[in-house]
Amino acid sequence: MARQKKIPAHAGSSDSGKSQDLDVALFRYGQIAPVLNGTFDGSAAEYYRRATQSEVEVPHNGLRSFKPNTLKSWLNDYRAGGIDALMPRLRCDCGQSRVILPEVEDRLRELLSEKPKLTGSMARSTLVDEGLIISKSPSASTIRRFIRSQGLRLKHASKRERRAWAKRDVNELWTLDFKHGPKIGKVKTRLLAIIDDASRFIVLGCVLPSESYAELAPRLLAAFMQHGLPKALYCDNGSAFSCRDLALACARLDIALIHSKPYDPESRGKIERFFLTVEKRFLDPLDAAVLDSVVNFDRAFDGWIDTDYHRRVHSSIETTPLARFLESTKPRRWVSRQQLDTVFYRTIHRKVRKDCTVSIRGRSYEVGAEWIGHTVELRSPLDEPNTFILFASGEPTMTLKPLDVLNNDRCNARARFATKEITVNQDHEEQS
Repeated sequence: MARQKKIPAHAGSSDSGKSQDLDVALFRYGQIAPVLNGTFDGSAAEYYRRATQSEVEVPHNGLRSFKPNTLKSWLNDYRAGGIDALMPRLRCDCGQSRVILPEVEDRLRELLSEKPKLTGSMARSTLVDEGLIISKSPSASTIRRFIRSQGLRLKHASKRERRAWAKRDVNELWTLDFKHGPKIGKVKTRLLAIIDDASRFIVLGCVLPSESYAELAPRLLAAFMQHGLPKALYCDNGSAFSCRDLALACARLDIALIHSKPYDPESRGKIERFFLTVEKRFLDPLDAAVLDSVVNFDRAFDGWIDTDYHRRVHSSIETTPLARFLESTKPRRWVSRQQLDTVFYRTIHRKVRKDCTVSIRGRSYEVGAEWIGHTVELRSPLDEPNTFILFASGEPTMTLKPLDVLNNDRCNARARFATKEITVNQDHEEQS
């Protein structure tokens, strides 16, 4: 292989970088020392061939293979400049792209200064439109690597002021999030956690098979029943948190639903820090036997929260999350299970047709004649997805029944009269 000219990330400026370069120089000296000292059998050419037949471990570079001419060049360098000459050399074009021309580089820097979030593909399209790129090279991936290596986004991105904060009272703010858990059988588990901002207490921690609203809603309802209602819920923009049903439930309960900015996990730092603790103190030492089922995994997670996390002193609040949560004397807001059941529904709207029916997932359901032509609000209980209740002015009015055309025929007076008339006529004809 040709002579290696390593470009260290430290560019030879730090003490650790110089130490690494010296290690490489000593390795190279070791490879040519037998020739320098004459402690080899046969000719120098034979020694070079034998020394380069297999890969060798190079300090800080891993396994590498070399060609005989590379060792010859090291010998010449050493004779010319000693051990310093064997240290890795910087390329003359270090820090410069050999694919991106200077005029393209200058324009890229201008574009990123104007639009720090511009993607590599969009930047390339702009450069093509401007005539600065007229071939397939550089590609969009090359441009992305160049932007990243030069730190152009970091240089031009506006710095946002971010300060540590915390709520004063329990149930002022709950933060929700999911974390990917281990795969159990064919199920990719998710760990759901809701943390109270003021106390760092986990008001809900469980293992779910998916990140859907159908899985989230009953657990959230249980948390409200056990700990009261929070003033606000803070979450990301995941599908379970962004669905209309959750927004409606929070609005009916007078709970503010706040979503963080996309791709900004730092804004939810407390829940992210909790999941880091979960990783280190729960998942890493977890007994493999616990992962035989989702149910056992869920029990283990809940038990760890109760016996370990809640009862250890939290450095930020200088007490345990359990103690801080329980010592709060501020009155909490409670609602009955019956109220929550009327709130946590899946809600849909349908227009009532002229035959007093609405269509839901391809099936017809009957509605009262007074609703013909009106768009009605239908809610479905969480535990009964095929039951639909018509709500008017926020109150349940009737439970819809699936359309039964045969039963309607028996109840249809005109249809019975027509049938009776036909039967009478037939009997009369037979008698004649």
